[in-house]
Amino acid sequence: MKTTDEIMEISSIEKKSTSINLLSKDFAPNESSVAEIKISDLENTFGTLMIQNNNGQFAQFSWQKNVVSTNTETGYFKEIMNDLGVIVHHNEDSVTVINGGVNQFLTVSLEI
Repeated sequence: MKTTDEIMEISSIEKKSTSINLLSKDFAPNESSVAEIKISDLENTFGTLMIQNNNGQFAQFSWQKNVVSTNTETGYFKEIMNDLGVIVHHNEDSVTVINGGVNQFLTVSLEI
């Protein structure tokens, strides 16, 4: 019989995710930066945008896919948790990250 820890370890090994680093930079207060992203990479997968600062605080945005009447796939990043005060805007093949009101180094990655 397997322990809970062994089951969790097997489960995490089976769920291999890929993390793509989109952006790492030092942000001034309210500064924005644009990162390119291919939404086609998210077509059949669940994507999560993770943003973290040097203090270990983070923000998490989940990709929400829409299908509009023309069958063109679109969507947006829905805020799940945001300790950083950042704002995320999606526009076709790019993501704009707007920093909150403090200087901080942010790392933005996409987990698929």
